[in-house]
Formats: sequence, C-alpha cells, structure tokens
Amino acid sequence: MKFWFSVGVAVAFGIGGFAVGPSALAAEATAAEATVRFATFNASLNRNALGNLLEDLTAGAANSAAVDYRKRYAGSSDIAGLSEQQRRVLQIHNVAEIIQRIDPAVLLVNEFDFDDNGVAGSSSVAKPYTYSSKAAQLLQDNFLDVAHGGGTTGRSETAPVHYPYRYTPPTNTGIGSGLDFDNNGSIGGTGDAFGFGVFPGQYGFTIYSKYPIKSVRSFQNFLWKDMPGNLLTNDPTTTAAGNLANFFSADEINALRLPSKNHVDVLIDINGTEVHFLAAHPTPPIATGPEARNAKHNHDEIRFWSDYISGGATAAYIYDDQGGRGGLDPGAIFVIAGDYNADPNDGDSYEFSIRPLLANPAVNTLTTPASEGGIGAATDPDNNGAANAKHVGDPRYDTADFSDAGPGNLRVDYVLPSANVNIKDSGVFWPAAAAPERPLVGEFNQPDLFSGLPSSDHKAVYVDVVIP
Repeated sequence: MKFWFSVGVAVAFGIGGFAVGPSALAAEATAAEATVRFATFNASLNRNALGNLLEDLTAGAANSAAVDYRKRYAGSSDIAGLSEQQRRVLQIHNVAEIIQRIDPAVLLVNEFDFDDNGVAGSSSVAKPYTYSSKAAQLLQDNFLDVAHGGGTTGRSETAPVHYPYRYTPPTNTGIGSGLDFDNNGSIGGTGDAFGFGVFPGQYGFTIYSKYPIKSVRSFQNFLWKDMPGNLLTNDPTTTAAGNLANFFSADEINALRLPSKNHVDVLIDINGTEVHFLAAHPTPPIATGPEARNAKHNHDEIRFWSDYISGGATAAYIYDDQGGRGGLDPGAIFVIAGDYNADPNDGDSYEFSIRPLLANPAVNTLTTPASEGGIGAATDPDNNGAANAKHVGDPRYDTADFSDAGPGNLRVDYVLPSANVNIKDSGVFWPAAAAPERPLVGEFNQPDLFSGLPSSDHKAVYVDVVIP
C-alpha cells in the first residue's frame, strides 16, 4: 500500500514517505493518454454572516496586510495579535497552500458561500456553464495565484496554481421554502430552507479546472418525491412517528428538493476526451427526531448519483434544470467528487448510505485514498472521547477530523472515477504529526484559530486518473 502526503507527481517511499517535485500531471501526456489529478476539498470556507467570505477574500489581496502573515506558522503564538477577520484570512491562505501542494487539475471546493456576481446570496435559477462567482475569482486572484510556505514556516515554498476555467452553481442552502419543513410551528429559519443554511448561499461549492468546461447539467430543483422508491414517500419505517410520509404534509412533500445544495454534472474536455465531473455535497445525517429526516435525505442524495451513472431505465426519472432527462450514456467517463457525509463502516448515515455507490459496478474502487496522519489522529492523546476506539473502519482512510466524543474521525470525502479508467495514484492530504506540512491541517479544536483548525476539519482527497 502506498501513501502520499505532499505535493507533486507522487514518488512513494511507503508510510511516512513524501511525494517530491512539482506536480505536472496535467502535462504528463502521450498520444494515447494523460494522467489527470482530480480532487475534492471541503475547505470550510463558509462564513457565519452573509457577505463575509467576499470581504475576507478581498482582504486577502497581495497588497493588503494579509501578505505579512500568510507565511507564518499557523500556531497560537503567531496569530495572537491578529483580528478576527485576519484569522479568517489566514485560514484561506492555509487552504490555498494545501491546494497548491496537491496541485489538482480539476478541483471541487465544498463549503464555499455562493454569490451572484459579487452580490452575496443564492437563488433557484440555474447558471450557465461559464459562470464563476466573484468569490471563486477572488480565491484565484488573491490566494491561489500567490506563492505560500517558505519564510519561517519550515515548509518549502509552493508555486501558484492557476485555473482558467471555473463553475459555481447556485445552492439550495438558506433559500426559504415558505413552508414549515421542520414542524416547529413557525415558518422561517434554517430548518425551513430547501437546504440547511443561515443565509442563502451558505455552504455552497465551486469547481476549478485546468481543462475547458464544455457544458453543465444542474439538478438544484429536482424534487425528492420524483425519485422512484425514495425514502420520503416510500419510507419502510413501520412506526408512525418514524415514517417520513407522516412527518411532512402533502404540500411539503410536493416542494421538498432532493439536493440540499446542488448536484451538477460538469462536462470537461481533457485533450479531446469528455469527462463528467459529478459534484455534490449531501446533507449530514445529523440526528433530528425519530423520523431521521436528515439521514434519509442524505441516503437518497447519494443514491441519485448511483442511479445517474447507471443510466438507461434506472436513470429515466431524472430531469435537470436545463430541461434534459436521463443519466449518463453507456461507456461515459466520469469522476464523482465531494463531501458525502457518509462513512462505509462508521458514523450515523442511514444504512451506510455510501455503500451502494461504492458497490456500483460502474465505479472504480480498486484504490482507496489514504494518509499517515489519519492513523495517528485516531489515537491522538488529545482526543476528547472514545468514538474512534469503537470504529470498525481503517483510520488510514479517514478524511475528516471530527470530535472524538462523537462521531469521531470518518471517511466522508470521495473521489470516485468510473470503472472504465485506471487509477494511477491517490491520497489524502493529512500529513503525519512530525511532517513540516502538518500545521496546515492541525489538530481537532484549536480554540485560537478560526473554526478551531488552521484550514478545515476535512482533508483534501485526490486521485490520479489515466484518461484515454
């Protein structure tokens, strides 16, 4: 088993080894094939108030005070004098450095607040495949185009990474439904939005690509009830209180959307070969009541892609925001990416909702991204509970550093290529405790840092795919 913990075209030295040299996978091509790195990163670039992300990304311009601390070690003594916004900006710099170190050719960034041409907020209107939000542009201009590391960090300096193609879809999060989805007796708030969010656009996502984007299918407005055999109207739960069909009214059932954020099929042209980049971020299976509506919603959001890649009659029910129907054609090349909030062995997902997707014969699961940092984090002496000790799954495959009081560290972030392509290498950016890159991911719950971590509780996951 090989493990990769740093930047570049991977050269493995076993556990604890590091990849060295600049990443040039996008340029590694022959007349017959190219090796392309696809990645997903729930970067926790969501903010607590409408417009904050735009403000932070603007404050990160190269001529601002941010440049004075972007190369510092992300520890308490180094940021003690920073303002709250500077701490948020530092987090973005750490995220950018991680992206530069793994240098993917195609990247999905989850938890990235949506804006409409610089106006914070979201809507239910689909955007063309050429649309890039202002925030996505600012992350490129002020962070990804700026070198990181070096200086007093103890880390090598990174090279900027540039993505000429971007797509930012609208998200259902925070958009009010006008209905009482959470049955609390009043209308409004996060529980009554089409997707959980304090404000419209919170927790959205954006896509970066070094290759041209040709088209997009989005499914933001697909209704949950229109999925055959869904858990909304076909819930097998026998108790009345636990059955979703009893929890929601007829009007609510007719309005509930399946994507909690959005599901998008981004068609990318890689040296003449079309690759479908399937991006989503299903809702976490957080406990609600006996009806377990979040867990069942998560289950069907994940199932959507399994049906979609199966194509034919299985996907005939699917319709998109552009007026098209059905799923992928036979033989289509795809890569599924995102934070799916479901571990195949542990956690609180409904009937281990990711398992059917992993078992779909159209998916290549011969290689599972892994890290050394995940192994160490499972038994870290600073853990605040015993959840990790009870887990069944191998911690080397974990992708998120959650509270060990529950649910513990989990594998919830995925990059899943189609079975008709080969995987060359893969990894999770979770360096070992002694690695110089470790401060970029830190340890769970560092209270002096914004959101408690230098970057995110999720780790970047990447897979190198051989594209014919």
